[in-house]
Amino acid sequence: MRLDAFLARALDGCPRVLCKELVKSGAVLVNGKPAKPSYMLCGGDAVVAELAAPKPDAARFRAMILSEDRHITAISKPAGLLAHPLSPAWESSPDLAFSGEVTLAALILSAYPKLPQDGVSRAGLVHRLDRETSGVMLIAKTVPAQENLLAQFRHRETEKTYLCIARGAVKDDAGVIDVPIGRITGGKLKASHIGRDAVTEYRVLERKTGKTLLELRPRTGRTNQLRVHMAWLGHPVMGDNAYGKDNAAPRLMLHSRSIEFAHPHTGRKTLAKAPVPQDFEAYWRAD
Repeated sequence: MRLDAFLARALDGCPRVLCKELVKSGAVLVNGKPAKPSYMLCGGDAVVAELAAPKPDAARFRAMILSEDRHITAISKPAGLLAHPLSPAWESSPDLAFSGEVTLAALILSAYPKLPQDGVSRAGLVHRLDRETSGVMLIAKTVPAQENLLAQFRHRETEKTYLCIARGAVKDDAGVIDVPIGRITGGKLKASHIGRDAVTEYRVLERKTGKTLLELRPRTGRTNQLRVHMAWLGHPVMGDNAYGKDNAAPRLMLHSRSIEFAHPHTGRKTLAKAPVPQDFEAYWRAD
């Protein structure tokens, strides 16, 4: 029997996809050694799974906070941090967020352990950023705040602004990319006439040899929209291996600079703004 299938059976109620992630994270040993999820077990093999991983330090999340009140928290997510576990099982069983690699969801639940008891789902997440994208994110701390913010994002009532370092010299000082995005064979997203409507406004802030600093404003919320649109424009985001085949930058040079929204409790227009990370700024300043 495959190792991941064995774990799903032995750990009654644990989804197989989560078992696979546990194995990949190194939390499962076969005969004292790490193994692949596809490893075929034999009679006499000893399987040890470390399920009670230590909870992340809440201080790490506190260091990300930009502003906070009783209803919401605005944070600056660093590049490289996954928003939530890949398996959806953690949504119904929040403790599973602490299995495998540390995610933003796990950090939030460490800082606000009462969120699930208060009825707040998905650790208060109301939107997401790609793992390699840095920048501002909003976290809901009450059910009404979460429902309100989710509705604002769904109805495109928020104003999001990104900074991007793109490859090459973007010709026009400003423009609108109105190109549908669809999924092709293999699951990869690309600009396609059969896709869903997607609109991005851009403005050039500065140009240097071989790269351009831009401000991007997505008018729709398609997955990977900014990365797909910049690649379609012929100027992929630097560091984007998926859409630009670019290894020149140390990471994806995309930063969520600000979000303007109506505060879910007061209704007042509110601006959450994340400072530009040092690695982003250093890469732009480098010749």
